Amino acid sequence: MIGILGATGYVGASLARVLATAQPEPLVLFARRPDILRAERWPEHVSVEAIADFSAKNFDLVINAVGAGAPGRVAALSSEILDITQAWDDRVLTTMSDRTRYVFLSSGAIYGGGFSAPVDEGTEIVLPVNRLDLIPPYTLAKLQAEIRHRHLPRRPILDLRIFGYADAAIPLDSHFFLADLARCVAHSEVFVTSPDPMVRDYAGALELAALIGCWRAAGAANMAVDLYTEKSVSKDELLTLATSRFGLEVEYVRTTGSPTGAKSVYASNYRKATTLGYKPARSSLDIVLSVLEAAADRGRRGGNA
Repeated sequence: MIGILGATGYVGASLARVLATAQPEPLVLFARRPDILRAERWPEHVSVEAIADFSAKNFDLVINAVGAGAPGRVAALSSEILDITQAWDDRVLTTMSDRTRYVFLSSGAIYGGGFSAPVDEGTEIVLPVNRLDLIPPYTLAKLQAEIRHRHLPRRPILDLRIFGYADAAIPLDSHFFLADLARCVAHSEVFVTSPDPMVRDYAGALELAALIGCWRAAGAANMAVDLYTEKSVSKDELLTLATSRFGLEVEYVRTTGSPTGAKSVYASNYRKATTLGYKPARSSLDIVLSVLEAAADRGRRGGNA
């Protein structure tokens, strides 16, 4: 039996939809607002519970997607993300049984700042110990959790670091690069962006589910891996695609930075996941194209969220 914490979030909800249709194993979705999930139609083997009732001992696999949301939500939480992340990580760690395997959705943000090139196995993080207030709380929250997990080497814990993430259900009312792009495609608006170059590795729920499945099937123990696609994508490639396929108009202006820190290149060359048998079948461009096509369809149907 599988349990997902934070199943109404951007990442958690998309993963829930994939797992619900991929196999008949019982799946329980936990959320602070379970009524939102209960309003949807799910297969018979999927149930919905209030997150306050969660206990890890009842599950073979727990996926903690709490706090793995859209950048706007991360910014709104600010330093609260530290307490929220620790509280639900502690809930899993203190209630899991000997049979429970634990997947924590971490982030590429734990690599720190810079991001002028893809990170790799040798990338090191340098902390300004006398100015820790300069570090985004989201980065600290994920880093603290991973440190705790590495000091529990006998626990079957997977820290799965997500870099870019793209799903057809992207919230069009959010304000981050891909959401803005999808909204402009949906509503035929001018896309306003910085002239600065950018590279992203946008994985989706299929890649996320596949990597979790590989770790579980391999019976692997305590480890951290980076999520990646067949090939990352540049901003120029994305905008060329959007202008040619959807007639997007682009305007370049200076814009504010990301709430999780500026990242000109947000991708990883750390391929430890290959040892688990993980091999992505799609590129970032393929994944984003599917998201933009879905957004265009939502626009034709009058969808705003």
